[in-house]
Amino acid sequence: MRALTLTTFFSVALAACSGKATAPNDTAGPAETAAPDPDTGEGVAEVGAEIAEEVMAEVAGEVHVARKNTCTAPASAAVPNARVPAGFCAAIWATDLAQPRGLFVTTTGDVLVVERGQGRVTALWDGDGDGLSGAGERAVLASASGLNHGVSVRGGFLYASSATSVRRWPYAGARSDLGAGEVVVRDIPSAGHSTRTLAFDGAGRLYVSCGSASNVDADSRRSRIRRFDVATVPAGGLAFDAGEVFADGLRNEVGLAFDGQDRLWGVQNGIDMLNRDDLGGDIHNDNPAEIVSRFDTPGAFYGYPFCWTEFRLPANVGKGPGTMWAHEQTINDGTHSDAWCQDPTKVDVPELAMQAHSAPLDLEFYNGDSFPEAYRGDLFITFHGSWNRNPPTGYQVVHVDIDASGHLKAPTSFFENAGQSDDGWPHRPVGIRVGRDGQLFVSSDASSSLIVIGHSGE
Repeated sequence: MRALTLTTFFSVALAACSGKATAPNDTAGPAETAAPDPDTGEGVAEVGAEIAEEVMAEVAGEVHVARKNTCTAPASAAVPNARVPAGFCAAIWATDLAQPRGLFVTTTGDVLVVERGQGRVTALWDGDGDGLSGAGERAVLASASGLNHGVSVRGGFLYASSATSVRRWPYAGARSDLGAGEVVVRDIPSAGHSTRTLAFDGAGRLYVSCGSASNVDADSRRSRIRRFDVATVPAGGLAFDAGEVFADGLRNEVGLAFDGQDRLWGVQNGIDMLNRDDLGGDIHNDNPAEIVSRFDTPGAFYGYPFCWTEFRLPANVGKGPGTMWAHEQTINDGTHSDAWCQDPTKVDVPELAMQAHSAPLDLEFYNGDSFPEAYRGDLFITFHGSWNRNPPTGYQVVHVDIDASGHLKAPTSFFENAGQSDDGWPHRPVGIRVGRDGQLFVSSDASSSLIVIGHSGE
């Protein structure tokens, strides 16, 4: 599929969060009234007072869906200077967290967050129905040295990762300390990129992503996604190197998500300080593209460190977004030429090319029932923001429309700074997950907060 570019302009309206509706009372404990989704544990409709309000009515010969209002936070909690599309709202749902990173939403609606600054996983909820999670509406579930990003729940266990290991704790929804837990995957290479993102497929297999040790490594032996069968784990855990190489040549695939067809997707952070004399010299401001990939073939190779993806090159040399090119360090090694990198039998072509140095850290397929139907099945991606681009870019959440044929359209800004620059904008989005009521939760490690993006339901 040919890659698409990032659309930088769209018409939006600044929506303030209102307190029109009262959130349902949270349930204290793991009891459920419907079976959870085995992959994500998210978006499960429940009966009684907890059921999503999808009332069908025939109006003028058309079926109308009354969607749930998830703009339940008070107006005073609205994110200052935030811009979201008309009908949406953005509020600070929780504050005073220690560098919140990865997120997971349980079937009871609790939001689990990895607090990187404290090496722990914390559960947050809205028990009083005020649309926010206050200081008394959280509990530390698990702590371990170095816990810094990945979190998931599967098969009665809570999983979380550090730079060197994946651990798990027996978990049935309790809001209390889960104890010491056990090591599931050990001896992950340390240093360099330190996040180890976790995801589970429909068969319960665990996927662990590990990024490169440096900007440009000598080879791809570290930069891979590995797959593990965790039904039975030996004492001391499974060796990381013993895991199946599910995807190879991924510099730093921080975000992972499965779609409704149980296909794994990811977002990759590209090489820094890119230079090719024959392609314009210093081309790092707009290259390489940050990319979205779909991992259809186990063991396929995606380019790093030999190849990179074009986003925007000078017109006289570029071939268009998504084109693969050889890195200057390997183009003369006798193997990894531009022609080699552009051979789809050797290097998998990305699904989508996005603005360089946006630093995408997570992605989520929308499966909720609050946003308008047009959003269902679409992608949302968090851009953490750049450190080595002038001017910087990112610092937002983007929406990627997926058409009826499954093609990804150009991303558009969905949650961003409404000011003239990012100076003074405190938020750097990291994790993103759909809440039980169909809202989006977004973590921001820079502002120590969780942001909730809802829709008025109208």
